[in-house]
Amino acid sequence: MFVLGVVGSGREHGRTAKLMASALGGAEARGARTQRIFLADYDIQYHLGVAAKGMPYCPETLSGLCAKADALILGSPVYYGDINGLTRSFMDSVPLPDSNGKLALGFAIAGGSGKGLLSGVQSIYHFFYHRQMRAIDPTPVSRFNMDAALVSLQESGASLVERFETVEPFPGEARNDRWADVLAYYAGLPYFDAGPVDEFVMLAEQLIRISEGPKVAEAKAALGQAVDLIREGEPSRAAPYAVRAYELLYF
Repeated sequence: MFVLGVVGSGREHGRTAKLMASALGGAEARGARTQRIFLADYDIQYHLGVAAKGMPYCPETLSGLCAKADALILGSPVYYGDINGLTRSFMDSVPLPDSNGKLALGFAIAGGSGKGLLSGVQSIYHFFYHRQMRAIDPTPVSRFNMDAALVSLQESGASLVERFETVEPFPGEARNDRWADVLAYYAGLPYFDAGPVDEFVMLAEQLIRISEGPKVAEAKAALGQAVDLIREGEPSRAAPYAVRAYELLYF
């Protein structure tokens, strides 16, 4: 089995690269052959929406690697609430023929405030969804849960290999015949229905786990109010409490 790790960051020793190394390490431990590549090393053009003759938006060497891979791991940094432009251009332009049922794993790392860790990973999984891949374990990461994410991504990388022997394409002769099964599969993945308030709740939870001091109890109380209001179907009323819990512990 060949697992390709695609790093959307140009920083060879940055957080995105470290997270990718952990995911690929998990796959290698289960016997997979792996390769880690950096999108910054390829001349990926902006996709203009029209296939211009003689203008390859995604280099053939990169497209070939992605097509050859039995599983794809895609990781991106988050800038201003979403994945970076380089990763977006890759997703817009890579051909990926016969990707029905191809295994995939994705993560997004918001290294500053943490905002965008959910919306970033949602963008990656929408890409997997529209390509009808069988993606697993969406992993939103901030600098507050980096250590835990390194462990979970190693486990997810191993899981890709374990699923390879039994993975099947979505049923249906043509692409449009598969959407009911594709949609049902992705509806079962976490975070697809999460919004901005959920993101602040997640960040507050991460900060509470790693924080000490007198503000922790106050943050827990605010977070509890936010969670209760969300359960009651009142996300707008929950928003100030979620933000308060986050801001009390943000550093």
